[in-house]
Amino acid sequence: MRQIIINIRKVLFFAMLLLGLVSCNKEKEFTKAIDIQISGYNIGNAELEVSIDEVAYDKFKIQPNSLVNFGKVHTYPSHQNQASLKVKDIISGKEVFHQQLSLNNNELEVFFPLVLINGSLLEIKPPASEPSTNRMAFYIYYPESNDAIDIFLKDKDGKISYLAKNVQPSKWGYVDYLTAEEFNDPQNTLRLHFTKSGTTDQWAFKDSEQMSKSPVGTLLLPGFAEKGRVCTYFVTPGSNQLDVVRLFKGAK
Repeated sequence: MRQIIINIRKVLFFAMLLLGLVSCNKEKEFTKAIDIQISGYNIGNAELEVSIDEVAYDKFKIQPNSLVNFGKVHTYPSHQNQASLKVKDIISGKEVFHQQLSLNNNELEVFFPLVLINGSLLEIKPPASEPSTNRMAFYIYYPESNDAIDIFLKDKDGKISYLAKNVQPSKWGYVDYLTAEEFNDPQNTLRLHFTKSGTTDQWAFKDSEQMSKSPVGTLLLPGFAEKGRVCTYFVTPGSNQLDVVRLFKGAK
């Protein structure tokens, strides 16, 4: 009888030890997070909804003919290796964007450019980087005209610095660009101007000065002496202003 009791105690001990080990493993399970950013533009009648692993973010619905500006810190258990990021057209139910995220590489933030034009994704083609200069790309959506467009910076004193010339609407335009020193002063009020090619005062969009200018604050243009950057932009006149959208990840 005594031996039976000893054996029972041993079984109970090992059972409790096993439960303790399981508890310890559970304590090691923790929550991780990743910052997910989507930036771009939604042209057309589609209303878009973003979901991560089938959880839809109703508060982040993207309206027709408006900027795409989705940002969410997504939390997940540390054992999870992947997550599914989707964007769908709410009205048709069509999935317009799908990206499988790898969660086991310790990446803290991911960025995706997304431009939807009447239900079709624009293929975003950033140029290859070049250490000796900055590579810039512009895509202008303006179906009202096929006229080529010049893009330049103009400061408060009227000085001009061209970023690109003869950019054709509905095509990617690529240029190499270095910022002049006088355009790197943070106190210098700069605006991007879009004009008909070969002019500085014939406005590119709707013959309107207001619709053909944009502030540069959020565009992260290269600063003086900066080289090796790749900057990609989508440009279209919105309902009451010119929208110039940065399609690359900002520095933290």
